[in-house]
Amino acid sequence: MTSGREDDRREIIWRTKAPDILDLVAPERRKLAGDLATWLEQLRLPVRFLICSRREAPGPISVSPSPVGPAGDLQGALEAHLAEGMRQRPTFRRQVFVAVPSTGNGIDGGPAASSTAWFKGEGRPPALAEGPWREHPTMLRAGGRWLTSLWLERLPGVEVAPGWLWSLVGVPGEFDLVLDVWPRADGEADRSLRRRMLGLRARELAAGQRGEDGDPRLQAALASASRLREVLARSEGKLFDLALTVTVAGDSPGEARQLVHHLRSGMAALRAALVPAWCDQGPARLQTGLLANQPSGPRRVVQSAELASLWPWLDDWDGKTAGAVNLGRHLRTAAPVWLNLHDAAVLPNANLGVVAASGSGKSYLGGLLGLEAVRLGVRTVVLDPENEHRRWCEAVGGQYLSLGESIPSGFNLLEMAEPGEAPSAVAELVSLLCGQLSPAEVGQVADAVRWTLSRAGTGTAVLSDCLPRLRQSEVGEAVAHRLLPWLDGTPGALFNCPGRGPAVVTAAAVGLRELPAAWVPAATLLVSHWLWSWIRTQPGRKQAIVDEAGLLADNAPLQRLMAHLARRIRKYQGSLVLLSQSAGDLLGSAPGEVMAVNSATMLLGSQHPAAAVRLQQGFLLDDTQRQWLERAGRGQFLLLLGSRRSPIQIEAPARYHLLLSAEHGP
Repeated sequence: MTSGREDDRREIIWRTKAPDILDLVAPERRKLAGDLATWLEQLRLPVRFLICSRREAPGPISVSPSPVGPAGDLQGALEAHLAEGMRQRPTFRRQVFVAVPSTGNGIDGGPAASSTAWFKGEGRPPALAEGPWREHPTMLRAGGRWLTSLWLERLPGVEVAPGWLWSLVGVPGEFDLVLDVWPRADGEADRSLRRRMLGLRARELAAGQRGEDGDPRLQAALASASRLREVLARSEGKLFDLALTVTVAGDSPGEARQLVHHLRSGMAALRAALVPAWCDQGPARLQTGLLANQPSGPRRVVQSAELASLWPWLDDWDGKTAGAVNLGRHLRTAAPVWLNLHDAAVLPNANLGVVAASGSGKSYLGGLLGLEAVRLGVRTVVLDPENEHRRWCEAVGGQYLSLGESIPSGFNLLEMAEPGEAPSAVAELVSLLCGQLSPAEVGQVADAVRWTLSRAGTGTAVLSDCLPRLRQSEVGEAVAHRLLPWLDGTPGALFNCPGRGPAVVTAAAVGLRELPAAWVPAATLLVSHWLWSWIRTQPGRKQAIVDEAGLLADNAPLQRLMAHLARRIRKYQGSLVLLSQSAGDLLGSAPGEVMAVNSATMLLGSQHPAAAVRLQQGFLLDDTQRQWLERAGRGQFLLLLGSRRSPIQIEAPARYHLLLSAEHGP
């Protein structure tokens, strides 16, 4: 959108979006800061960055079609939870606008020209306060609100990294912050610095003649001017004039003063200084409203790399909820965290890996993902070794099968496996039941399966139907003798029963805790094949959750099958969620690494120091992120999404929590 100015020069105002640099891996942070510095060095005319912080109002969650039944109940619970959360803990959205001259800058109208990570569109900044104002020495009264403006008088006196502006924009309140930037020609900048250094040295000599001790501020100013001249001499950047003005708004004078206190305290921690625009509140507000071209506050000289460290895009929440699960809130920005695992434009696959130490809220998170899938109409299956997901699964109309109890549907491998894979799959099952088979025994079992399936035709065959064929040879007779105890009684109800597994209407979970330990590998193999069969044949989006995936570590066939699922589940609109206590479960074996590589999204929870180091190496974390994992509390996770590393707090609506907390805490 274009708008006229007092000097009749026209500007284009772009509404821009870019990654939150504080949530990125270190190499990406350096790259983006370098991209911004390069773009700034191309400027020939002034540019302005406006950061608008506005309180976000709760709104409806986009779900199509509108959910009914248990899904509708969950939808209502989530909307009420988000609305109450925003009332108790206000959420602020920070948008960035860039104002550039409409012609003559040589930058093609905006920062998006220099980096594919930046996006822009025409837009108008939202109003901070509307209506005529009345000016006071320290405040403005406008539209029933109280506004106070401040200037940046001194830049940080400590070493800072790109993103340090969060000390200002992270304040929970409504404000407009404008960065006015004027590029300086190299020759003019050098002459100005030379004059400044001569003046500073003259003051230093005069102080020495009066016998005064050295003024540290004078020495710092000399060092800064000398450093800036070296930047020009070495062609390491360009110099700019910078003015920073911020206007905060409160519904009362006390609220406005409190925001001012927070802003000044944040800057003081960096040994920087914000000062009130005494008796200049009107001109300062015109500046933050992009209605004046010349700021009335102080200017500071900075070089391009320093200017790029004021990266203004520090909140990339887009508010998109369609098809996304709500995980909780961002620990730094307090914005709701939405994750759409099926967003093909962002993610190469819909798989999610969760690694967290015991007691970190990992299973609670798994249950939350299951409930959110039900809300979205995504059918969900849970492999539950510890029987922790029964309550929520049954509460939403799902089916819970504890394999140590009587179950209504069998898991018959001869029915579930694809015809060409059935012989090898049954041979693996028999090997898990009877102990390692020799190559000759594997051949006998595979031959018996093919013979049994050919005789059954379109009918149903079970494992005991293979016995006549096995008994036709000495080798097969030995296998049949070892297999026989598994085909009758309680074991037979699981391993020798017809059925293709349960039908999944909303959700289904399979519990393994009541099984004897010796049965678990074979039973899990059956369930895994049922999962694969269900994923192939179930239309629409679907989700498989494997809790305590560490049980795969001692079972090579299951590892291979899960790695197969991780690679191929996207083809069938599926999502595989693996929850594990140890990094070694994913990074300690070739199949586990396949699962890690094929999980486009990761959630890392609390870790012991040694495990945190391993995750740091495997997922390109910096030292700060590794230390965060070591200190993370219950329900706190680091969300890894591409190059993003976002700290989040898992939070669930009260109804969700009631269904989940009876079995595992938040």
